[in-house]
Amino acid sequence: MIKEIQEDEFAPFFELMAEVECGKHFDFNNRNHIKWLKKRISIHFFQGTKFFGYFTEDNSPMGFAALLIDEGPEGVSCFGQKCELLDIGVIPQHRGKGIGSELLKYVEEYAEKLGVYCMYMSTYARDYDVIAFYGKNGFVPVATLPDVHGPNDEGIVFMRKLFERLKEDALHGC
Repeated sequence: MIKEIQEDEFAPFFELMAEVECGKHFDFNNRNHIKWLKKRISIHFFQGTKFFGYFTEDNSPMGFAALLIDEGPEGVSCFGQKCELLDIGVIPQHRGKGIGSELLKYVEEYAEKLGVYCMYMSTYARDYDVIAFYGKNGFVPVATLPDVHGPNDEGIVFMRKLFERLKEDALHGC
């Protein structure tokens, strides 16, 4: 079952968020790391990010997705109508079962219902499995920013997916 979760319901996903955001670099014994992550989560909620949790029938968490929708100013058709998948993660023991794809499909359908025509996401350029996951789900690379985090860093890959029913509208925008 997938449902929207509020900030006060996010605790079961905290460790997964640490992994998604920082990977092996996050240190649960470092109070500054904990503080940083809590602040990051609060900022996401403050800016209007929608978090969707995937739960088992007994309400155990399995994964989550974080979606930020930019609706643009009312009445201006050439601004907004896009969204960014900020984070998606599946708890380790539930990986490889299609949960990530289900979460992705859910947020895509959610965004499409709001009139969004495309979804962006970014990931570490060396994370080939993640890039392949998004490619399998219809995303295409649109840009790479090299060494964003310093020298010898692979950078960030930005990917985009146009929603099928709205592609024609996007081509004839402003």
